[in-house]
Amino acid sequence: MANTTKRNASDWTVIVLGLIGLILGIIGLCHPQSQYEMMGLKQDALKAGSVIPGLMGSGSLSAVYVGIMYIFGVLKKWPHFKSYLVFARMVMCAGFLLLVAAGRAPHQFIPAALWEGGGALLILMVLWLDNRFAGPRSIS
Repeated sequence: MANTTKRNASDWTVIVLGLIGLILGIIGLCHPQSQYEMMGLKQDALKAGSVIPGLMGSGSLSAVYVGIMYIFGVLKKWPHFKSYLVFARMVMCAGFLLLVAAGRAPHQFIPAALWEGGGALLILMVLWLDNRFAGPRSIS
């Protein structure tokens, strides 16, 4: 019987990205000031009644959810999950860049676009490496 718990480079890459998202999401929920600093926002510049804390909080909740989904997707060996992640991250990258280009988001969103695009390229690269260095495949 084959070892079903063996992980390849793309599994570990996605798990690490999931853990980073999960941790950053928890930090954003527990310590929103750190999230403002990462985005170049000054908390004292936020006016009373601003929607920014709510938006940043929802982003943190999304990061927690996505982090869990990354880890769960690898552990459950969902077919084509990693290919979906590459596509989804490239859509997010393009979306952030388009929002900045259209003037609907500040330039502080460019690092978020780079994070998404870089993650997509990293996953794509390790998927390619996994396929290139995988042993002969048997047909069952």
